[in-house]
Amino acid sequence: MLQANDDTENDHNAKTPLVRRRTKKTEYVEDDTMKRMKNMDRFRTAGHCFLQKFLAEALGTFTLVLLGDGAVAQVVLGNAARHDQFFGGFLNISVGYGLALMVGICISGGVSGGHLNPAVTLAMAVLGKLKPVQVPVYWAGQYLGAFLAAAVLWGEYADAIKMVEVIISPTNTSTYTTATQGIFASYPFFETKQVTLLTLAMDQMLGTAMLLLIILSVTDEKNMKIQSSMVPLTIGLGLTAIHLSFGLNAGSAINPARDFAPRLLTSMAGWKQPFKAAQSWFWIPWLLPHVGGVVGALIYQFMIGIHHPLEE
Repeated sequence: MLQANDDTENDHNAKTPLVRRRTKKTEYVEDDTMKRMKNMDRFRTAGHCFLQKFLAEALGTFTLVLLGDGAVAQVVLGNAARHDQFFGGFLNISVGYGLALMVGICISGGVSGGHLNPAVTLAMAVLGKLKPVQVPVYWAGQYLGAFLAAAVLWGEYADAIKMVEVIISPTNTSTYTTATQGIFASYPFFETKQVTLLTLAMDQMLGTAMLLLIILSVTDEKNMKIQSSMVPLTIGLGLTAIHLSFGLNAGSAINPARDFAPRLLTSMAGWKQPFKAAQSWFWIPWLLPHVGGVVGALIYQFMIGIHHPLEE
């Protein structure tokens, strides 16, 4: 009996390492599974975050362009149809675009920050306020939102556009002309022989730089400490001020998505040479606001932002 007990004990001792090895392997597998699940959760969370910001920027930019270009359409089409100034002029457009930006920020600001402008997004990334990997996500939402808004606006005013085209040119029953293309995209007011492309380029960079100065000052908690509920209205009024001051040369687009996406829509819809007008000037409101935005952001940062007293 003692020998049998010894054998049993020996067998138990012999089996114990095997059990431990199985337990360690099982724990390793479980740890590996948990790591994979956590990584998948991170990817899902990141993907959902990107989607959320993409949708917010798309809807916010859609609202900005729909209401902003809608103000332009009402002035252009209404006045042409009535042969008077009942629907106002550039002041109406300036205020309309400012209020449109306010509404767009209210819609998207709490989710994505309410950039609604590729130049603003790039400037925020340069300042470290936005991860570089998020920049394409924001841009995609902004361009998509602007394009869809232009398409909806075209449908909304399609009959009025045709009517005005006929009023201006009674023989024109099938094509769109320069009389209505300015509803969707910006064009120089003067001929490029009078106001050069260099001046137009400076115009777009200056306007966008001013926009970034306004945005950064309004959202700087160490500056005037403007309440968050007042931020959309204040930035919107800032855009109105820029329109009222710098709208003459080129219409004060200062937003690549707001200008390029609707311009693309007009090209597809049949307007005459929206990309070749004014010596193919379209690249100026499309690309140079990015430069102006970064310059404006850096100016604010170096002249105001870095001089705030450090918190104890």
